[in-house]
Amino acid sequence: MTWTPVKGADALSPDGGVMAVTIDNVAVALYRFGEDYLATGNICTHQYALLSDGFVENGCVECPLHQAVFDVRTGKALSGPVSKDLETYAVKVEDGQVFVDVTRPAEISEAPADNRIAMAEERDQRCFAIVGGGQAAASAARALRDAGFTGTVKLFAREQALPYERPPLSKAILLGEAPLHGPTLLDGPAAEQLHIELHLGVAVTAIDAERKTLTASDGETHAYDQLLLATGASPRPLPIPGADLSAVHSLRTLEDAIAFKRALQPGRHIAIIGSGFIGLEAASAARQRGCEVTLVEAAPRICSRALHPMAALRVHKLAERNGVRILTDVQTTAFEAADGGVALKLNNGETLRADSVLVGIGVIPETALAESLGLEIENGIVVDRFGRTGLEGVFAAGDAAVTRREDGTLLRLESWQNAQEQAAAAARTMAGQDTAHDAVPWFWSDQFAHNIQMLGLPTADDQMIAKPGSNGAETLYFHNGERLTGVIAFNDPGAIRRGREWLRRGLSVDALNRLLENTAGAAGDARLPAPLRRGTMSDLSNYYVWPREGLTRVPDWVYTDPYIFELEVERIFHGPTWNYVALEVEIPNAGDFKQSNVGPTPVVVSRDEDGGINVFVNRCSHRAAQFCRDLRGNTEEFVCPYHQWSYDLKGNLAGVPFRRGVDGKGGMPKDFKTCDHGPTKLKVTTRHGVVFASFDHDMKPLEDYLGPDMLREFDATFDGRELKLLGYYRNSLPGNWKLYHENLKDPYHATLLHTFLVSFGLLVAGNKSQMICDETGLHGAMASAKSDGTNVSEENRKEMRAYRPEFQLEREDMLNFIPEFNSEWSVTMLTVWPNLIVQREMNTLGVRQIVPSGPDEFVMNWTMFGFADDDEEMTRHRLRQGNLMGPAGFLGLEDNEAIKFVQDGMKRTQPGEHLVALDPDTPAGTADTLISESAIRAMYQSWRRALDIE
Repeated sequence: MTWTPVKGADALSPDGGVMAVTIDNVAVALYRFGEDYLATGNICTHQYALLSDGFVENGCVECPLHQAVFDVRTGKALSGPVSKDLETYAVKVEDGQVFVDVTRPAEISEAPADNRIAMAEERDQRCFAIVGGGQAAASAARALRDAGFTGTVKLFAREQALPYERPPLSKAILLGEAPLHGPTLLDGPAAEQLHIELHLGVAVTAIDAERKTLTASDGETHAYDQLLLATGASPRPLPIPGADLSAVHSLRTLEDAIAFKRALQPGRHIAIIGSGFIGLEAASAARQRGCEVTLVEAAPRICSRALHPMAALRVHKLAERNGVRILTDVQTTAFEAADGGVALKLNNGETLRADSVLVGIGVIPETALAESLGLEIENGIVVDRFGRTGLEGVFAAGDAAVTRREDGTLLRLESWQNAQEQAAAAARTMAGQDTAHDAVPWFWSDQFAHNIQMLGLPTADDQMIAKPGSNGAETLYFHNGERLTGVIAFNDPGAIRRGREWLRRGLSVDALNRLLENTAGAAGDARLPAPLRRGTMSDLSNYYVWPREGLTRVPDWVYTDPYIFELEVERIFHGPTWNYVALEVEIPNAGDFKQSNVGPTPVVVSRDEDGGINVFVNRCSHRAAQFCRDLRGNTEEFVCPYHQWSYDLKGNLAGVPFRRGVDGKGGMPKDFKTCDHGPTKLKVTTRHGVVFASFDHDMKPLEDYLGPDMLREFDATFDGRELKLLGYYRNSLPGNWKLYHENLKDPYHATLLHTFLVSFGLLVAGNKSQMICDETGLHGAMASAKSDGTNVSEENRKEMRAYRPEFQLEREDMLNFIPEFNSEWSVTMLTVWPNLIVQREMNTLGVRQIVPSGPDEFVMNWTMFGFADDDEEMTRHRLRQGNLMGPAGFLGLEDNEAIKFVQDGMKRTQPGEHLVALDPDTPAGTADTLISESAIRAMYQSWRRALDIE
């Protein structure tokens, strides 16, 4: 007997405090209840997890990984998914010092009652037969004894192995972290103790319901009184040529897992068909074993049956971040043997070569025996909540069973919990203790070092609240607008523990938000910080579901989700669009340059020796440094400050120091060519002194891009006169970049927010005005003809709180409009998708460039200009009006603040939707009223098309 003192034990909370201790290489959990101390093993007997990180309550400890519960006094396993008890250790307290002896068990003063009855001599003469050898079968066998049934229990298992758990097959078995015989559910000693007759390697081939006999594959006939069908399911085959090749695997049995484990050799390429949890868990194991992995999914997104789209998105990101290549919306049409491996023929015309393939496209319930009995079959054996079929004395449970719920709907679940608890309920009902299976559905998956747990059955229509936790944990709460419908937790078992109770209570959305406010993190923040690799964004658009109401609703994730922003960069800013980058007047001479942006991407705009304008990405081809550091200037070349690689005015790599090394050593490879290593160049076009660039070198002409209506408005401002640069403003806005486009497609706000506009008649209800859109809805022009304000009706005045007719300017001539444009409008704000606003307000002229830096922030670069033939007074007039309406004036400042309020509202409250339903008679496009949001709807119609979001 060796007593080891435990330091710090006296600091434990007397109300179930727990601490981890290592004694003689034994992991121990030490608990305190009042002045009493107890000690058990600290490692869960189901899967590696420290119980000292779990939850202690009512003398029990709950494992933090999969919620297994143990009695800390006896070490008894009290709930699934665990069946093996904990070791307990002796504890004593002397002079305030706690000691533990790991060489002997704890002394329990009063033996606990065994929930399994002793088999009496007077035994029940009935025989209950269980057909199946998996989780449901083993659970039912134990539950029959727990319920007091003393008759004969016969279990028929088609596999030769003892009943074992299947979840480790795609995880611990593949990784070599579990013994190859698998975690047994009912081993020989346990079966003997429970008096369970195990018929291993014996399939049931026929059942005679009238005689109540079954015939086994060994030729024996067995009589039964009640029967439980726990026949499980078999892998769904892929009906294509080559599916029988030896290198093509499925994963359902221990033998399958052992065979596939042999294929997971470092450096091999593994193709996985199907992106359910089996496929993803196998992909995780393969990556951990050093394999290259490609996952092929026929559906538009992964986990389409099992997960809400936004949860599936996170799993998609997690897999790709761990090196899994994912192909969605792609079907495999054939397997062909190729060089010792497999060639996968895909329906997109490509061929994918792999060393081995795993097909994991779901399972098919084993219902042949049930069909022979004439039982109702609907994607499984139909049972009631008690596990009863339509045939007296015949029950079903597990993967083969589908439950008819109280509302008449059918539900079949393929999960450890369902098999365990549904079978136990059916068994207790068989034993005379009618027990309904009404548990909250619970699933778990361990993949890529993440524990993912799911409660409830949220649908794709449910709304989501994302709750970030510590150390990268995150929990997603789903609701139908009224009540909580599901919880999905990433590395946050505590949330599952709370969520289980909340779902049982039918928690309302209001109560949910109040509870979330009192837990760590910030509710309503659906952002994920990790970036996504380029080249995968085409898959992610499948994870976003637009509200069913259509264009009159815009969901918050359009403005807040970082993946959406990445998608916008790829599809919009780097896609088939013309982006404003400069005015020609800013770079009039050879060697002139300025820094600019296309979306968040920095570019250089330069005029070369031949007078041509060039736009190229401001990124050194060597180590990615921004080689142009000055905002604007004149130069003969650009030199990277890091290693002095130099670039000419056309964006060509011109010089590489020590390209040939020194003294014949070092330097670049002999085949290195500077012409192959220049920065990315963009296509360039100009119109009337305005410079546009595009990453798409097949871009259509700017005139076609704008369309006739927008081109007319553009040319009204840029009418061919030579421009004169007047100056710059720059301000940053804490909002999404699209909100600025919305602001200028929203004449409704202009009559309500801006006291200056309405009070001085620049844009007011009653003016001649129009919201003009091109046929795509992406470009627009908010236009108005100035009035003196006297045409505002009394009715309209009541609607416009911003209208203040008593306001006066000290200098009324500041708002004089000097007609100089071929236009009927005195005020136009032209938006050119995606980054340009052309400002023509009275006689002030400017272009505003949107530079987004993320979903929550963008910079606005203002360039004010006039015309070269302006006299001094006209120039001063333009500047006065520009200051009056600029970012610190009476218009821009209010717009900026309103955009911040909108973004704050989305970030600080539960996710919702924007209502853009004004002017329903104009579904999308040009409106001849200020009280309209049709232009916003038109913009999002094309935005959704660009991002493939239905």
